[in-house]
Amino acid sequence: MSQFEKYHPLLTPHYAFDWLTKNRVIDVFNLYQSIKEPAITMETTAALVNDTMRAIFSDQQLVWGVTDKATDDFVGQVGFTSLNLDQHAATVKIAVVAAYHRSEPLTEILQRLISFGTLELKLQHLTVTIPVMDKLVEQVLTGLNFTTTDHLTFNFQQ
Repeated sequence: MSQFEKYHPLLTPHYAFDWLTKNRVIDVFNLYQSIKEPAITMETTAALVNDTMRAIFSDQQLVWGVTDKATDDFVGQVGFTSLNLDQHAATVKIAVVAAYHRSEPLTEILQRLISFGTLELKLQHLTVTIPVMDKLVEQVLTGLNFTTTDHLTFNFQQ
């Protein structure tokens, strides 16, 4: 059994983190289409979800789909990639649908993710890289003690 299999669901007051396979593929597809190549297909999305789950069960990454507990709406995808437990480091990935690209949801989701990573996984160094400058994301990350020099790469050191 993978050590990561037990890490679901994770809960916040307003959101639930669970495996991507618990979400509708169309919702994940719409998110991927908004953040990745617009030519992505449903078939490619399903393959990416399967690849993600395979990586989780091989203890290579830990990624969840996020839903709004009140509405059951798909919020986005978050998790740790480039996960190196020996070096206590990981890359944090977060992508949310436009309706949740606001300070409160991003802060609540990232607080839970950082707390889980530092307390449960004993991570000491986290990196977030965003594709384009985003003042809102920058404000949220700096509010959570991440630092940046280029406004695209953010580092957290415990």
